Amino acid sequence: MVINPPQAGTDILEDLARVVGPDYVSGHMASRMAYTRGVWPVELKRAQAGDWSYLPSLVVWPGNTSEVTQVVQVARERRLPLVPYGGGSGIVGGTCLANSLVVDLKRLDSLDLNETNQTVSAGSGVNGWHLEEWLNERGYTSGHFPQSMNSACVGGLVATASIGTFSGRYGKMDDLLVGLEAVLPNGKILRTKPIPRRSSGPNLAQLFVGSEGAFGIITEATLRVWPKPETRQWAVYTFPGTPAGLEALRTCMRSEAQPALVRLYDEAESAARIRHFGYPTGQALLILGFEGSAGFVAWQRQVVDQVCADHQGIFRGDEAALHWYRYRFDTSAMLRYNQKPGGFADSLEVAAPWDRLEAVWRAMRGALEPLCEQVHCHFSHVYPTEGSSYVIFYAQAEENTPQAAIQHYLRCVEAAMQACLAEGGSISHHHGIGRGKQLWMEGEHGQPGLDLLNSLKQAIDPENLFNPGVMGLA
Repeated sequence: MVINPPQAGTDILEDLARVVGPDYVSGHMASRMAYTRGVWPVELKRAQAGDWSYLPSLVVWPGNTSEVTQVVQVARERRLPLVPYGGGSGIVGGTCLANSLVVDLKRLDSLDLNETNQTVSAGSGVNGWHLEEWLNERGYTSGHFPQSMNSACVGGLVATASIGTFSGRYGKMDDLLVGLEAVLPNGKILRTKPIPRRSSGPNLAQLFVGSEGAFGIITEATLRVWPKPETRQWAVYTFPGTPAGLEALRTCMRSEAQPALVRLYDEAESAARIRHFGYPTGQALLILGFEGSAGFVAWQRQVVDQVCADHQGIFRGDEAALHWYRYRFDTSAMLRYNQKPGGFADSLEVAAPWDRLEAVWRAMRGALEPLCEQVHCHFSHVYPTEGSSYVIFYAQAEENTPQAAIQHYLRCVEAAMQACLAEGGSISHHHGIGRGKQLWMEGEHGQPGLDLLNSLKQAIDPENLFNPGVMGLA
């Protein structure tokens, strides 16, 4: 077993205890082990192999923004790297850093609803599911339903530029964010006005969307909310192939009838559902969800039904959609693969403009199929200009060991990322970069773009103490 010893001394522990109280800081092995990973398969495989060389030194649980600033000051004095931590549901290795101070923000759980402005201010530690329940009790919805919402926290959702399954109606995190509060690497507190749009220079709140803890620690976010919709309806269609389904979606996006939820499964991933529901084999399956007033939804469905019919889509009722909704948070199949010493499963979500989306899908599927036992592909978010392709892959290394699984996993990711970039895609749509995709940041942004990001990092965090190395920065 490989274990890295704690690099922080008892004097730092005592300093932090004076800030947050002795019950809210820990250097115990159990605490350090609990915070050594998120949901990235490489992190799990290291643990299976008994490799604990990535353990943080300490874990601290501040209770308010003032305590966060004092924690930052203690870390700066000792040059101890900090890693902000929310729900631990990240899938790209964004919170794993040896010899760091993990700053768990779940005690920052304040909630304040402004019904006049139709916004909610939430502490960065507020759980996504709890936020939705709290809003529902008051007649509102966040509109943000990522698959991780049972575990993810508001700060992490902002820091990873998250997106929910109903993005067609409610938008992405960069659309939802109105303003925020963050503690900067110099210990100062940035509070942006809760005004989503103004012409007074770059939007500083948006600087933190997708920043993954590199530029500061988000302590509160003000987000748009909506009255709970009057109705939610579902529709299922089958198409003779994936290209026909994609063209139907692109045509829908040229109209004003954008569904709240879109999930187009390619022929291979559709096969199990098609067998289950008795649809004709060899088809691509499309699940749509609509939300809003009854009249609005009725009009949307009329337009969309005609578009789908024009592209050889056949309406199949709503049973398959209701089944998806019932089991939408079930990741047990992936968990079973990851529990095998030499097995793993993961998902890669990429984006591409419409004229490259089909090519990106084909290229990524083609790159992964020779390396994997199963490859599933679907399209989960579409816009007037582009769409997102979501790829889930299951594989088994030749040797049934965690070390072999890590090496084979990295080969799979490299093949998929190279295929995506070669066809004009973007390497991440809503999971972020972390340390899992950092090798392809130059291919994503170009060298001038990556240099600019590194210049921002250097200007904001010259000591490189805030989640160093995340996104390949500094």
